[in-house]
Amino acid sequence: MDEPVPPSPGDGDRPLALVVEGDAIQRIGTADCVAEAGFEVIEAWNGPTALRQIERHPELRLVVIDADLPDPDGRFALIHAIARLRPGLTLMAVSAGPAPEPGALPCDARFAAKPLGAGVARQARERLGGRFA
Repeated sequence: MDEPVPPSPGDGDRPLALVVEGDAIQRIGTADCVAEAGFEVIEAWNGPTALRQIERHPELRLVVIDADLPDPDGRFALIHAIARLRPGLTLMAVSAGPAPEPGALPCDARFAAKPLGAGVARQARERLGGRFA
């Protein structure tokens, strides 16, 4: 989806999150989990689409990235590219594969196992504190 889902009445204060996942079923599940944690959610299915969404939405506060998206530059190349493009974004890599080696992720990025749980998404929201107002 290229545009955010309009917020429900009274939800104008929800921070914007981007879910980047190649598998449609997993993308929907992750997006639902992130939305339940209080985010307005937009989606991307690959790296180029994710980068376009990031450029289009300066109000973006959280990016949840499938670490296993095909990328010729490596498993965590997209999350590093996003960290360079938009310092200050809260970044979370998710994967059904092994956890990253120390230093494999940008310094402030987090890792979570798939499927993403609602508690992890809520922690990301709490980590933002008041930075989305």
